[in-house]
Amino acid sequence: MQKSYKVVEILPKQGLEPRQFLRYCFGIAELSPPELLEEETDSQYRKKCITVLCAVLGVQRPTVRKWGSDLNFDGIPNYCKISLAYIHAAEIIPNQLKSILTGEYNAPEVDAQTFLEKILLEGLTEQQILQTVSHANFRATCVKTLTQVLHIGTKSVQDWGQDMSFHKMPKIHKHTLGYALAAISKSSKVWDKQAA
Repeated sequence: MQKSYKVVEILPKQGLEPRQFLRYCFGIAELSPPELLEEETDSQYRKKCITVLCAVLGVQRPTVRKWGSDLNFDGIPNYCKISLAYIHAAEIIPNQLKSILTGEYNAPEVDAQTFLEKILLEGLTEQQILQTVSHANFRATCVKTLTQVLHIGTKSVQDWGQDMSFHKMPKIHKHTLGYALAAISKSSKVWDKQAA
């Protein structure tokens, strides 16, 4: 079971503020304050920001607009900021920016069971898998892993179902799990290179 905690430790612990995330997306994060002001006051900038947030989080435009009328999007839920941090860590943007702005991007979607199998069971022998899943604490470990990765409450996760599929998990969290796997994969490759 120790492997899973190491894998989850790779992930960013803090969410990324939308405004900072969007600056990375559009390649303007390193600009001086006057240059940033010029970019961020462009008439099409907020519209493009909303398009990016809708595409990567899998939400509708009215939802993003409800998060605020300025570029800070202060009303964004914390779990969405976590997704933004994972997207940034996985370096999905700016590579995908063009497909996002043209509406061709599909946010990754990973269900809870696939994610948990990858994190908790991958690389184990059949015997080890049987021992792991039949252990009395296995469900608690699954719930704990999901709450840590998604940064949401234990009760919410428990309400998604009694088995490892957590079939009632909202789609937005499936996107977060997809980005988490991408970030883990990216970090693992960096580690592998450093170890070589």
